[in-house]
Amino acid sequence: MHKQPLRIGPIGARGIAELHSDIRVLIIDRHQLLLDSLSQWLFMNAPGIAVRASASAWPLQWVPGSSGIQDADVAVVGELNDDGRTLADIVASITMAGMQVVLLVDELPLSHVQPALDAGALAIVPKSADPGYAAAAIRAAASGRQYIHPDIEAMLESGPRTRVILSEREQRIAMLYLRPEPHGMRGVAELLGISQQTVKSHLHRVRRRYAAAGIDVGNVLSLQDRLRKDGWLA
Repeated sequence: MHKQPLRIGPIGARGIAELHSDIRVLIIDRHQLLLDSLSQWLFMNAPGIAVRASASAWPLQWVPGSSGIQDADVAVVGELNDDGRTLADIVASITMAGMQVVLLVDELPLSHVQPALDAGALAIVPKSADPGYAAAAIRAAASGRQYIHPDIEAMLESGPRTRVILSEREQRIAMLYLRPEPHGMRGVAELLGISQQTVKSHLHRVRRRYAAAGIDVGNVLSLQDRLRKDGWLA
């Protein structure tokens, strides 16, 4: 797939130094009008939110010399071209890149919305909603909180909820970490050839998805029990 270059977002009179304290945002949508209009609205009306770049596809290619843009805190994801990937796949990929995800949806079916939440998206706002909702969603996601627009929330409540989905790597880590004779994070990391921080990040994402679904798995026993009930552990 052809990787789309980034477009540097507006900086203006804020000054580059001030951006370090802002929530750094990447906007991804295949429609240039949305990229331009949302970027401009946030620049004019949402202090503390800095649109660092925009792109029409994911994954994307960083502009040479654009240091720091890859460190965006939040990715706002709208409509992308259909390349065979599910929205949940895209959300998981962006989350793995270190960004929180805000979705802008337009008549998206429930069968796509809930898996996207399970994959790690923290906020969902209709494209037709006032941009102020998008700003609120960005701020919530940047702080690790869920933000669901009332219209989307009503749709989710009226339909069946799916269980939290684990990737193959997350399931493997959970099995090793939560087995009857656990290895601990260091042991899991050594067995899989990854860092302890990576193990910790995967487990944190699993807990965050359950928290977003209203299920408390804050300790090892509750996480183990929930994953067993959901069929991820024997």
